[in-house]
Amino acid sequence: MAPNQPVPHGPETPSGPSAATGHPASDGSRTLDALELSDRAVAQLGDAVAALGITLPSLSIDLLSCSRPLGHRPLVELGRCNLETAAALTAALRRAAVRE
Repeated sequence: MAPNQPVPHGPETPSGPSAATGHPASDGSRTLDALELSDRAVAQLGDAVAALGITLPSLSIDLLSCSRPLGHRPLVELGRCNLETAAALTAALRRAAVRE
């Protein structure tokens, strides 16, 4: 199949609410709860590091971890950052550790 073409939904390709996760009992309400909690955690972490003058450009929700029907354990994707950001985050964490 050529890139950027939609995947056909036929007998050979599963479709429907459970197709994305591969699990037959995907519960949409639990997924929404996981997404809301993850979104809040991402926003709070983004605000906290921004208060220190740090930006994590790839900070986001790991959507796959929110879509699993059993044992929702949403993950936050911290992502990649440049060396300056890594050094600033390291320094901020060390300062916080000394204060405690």
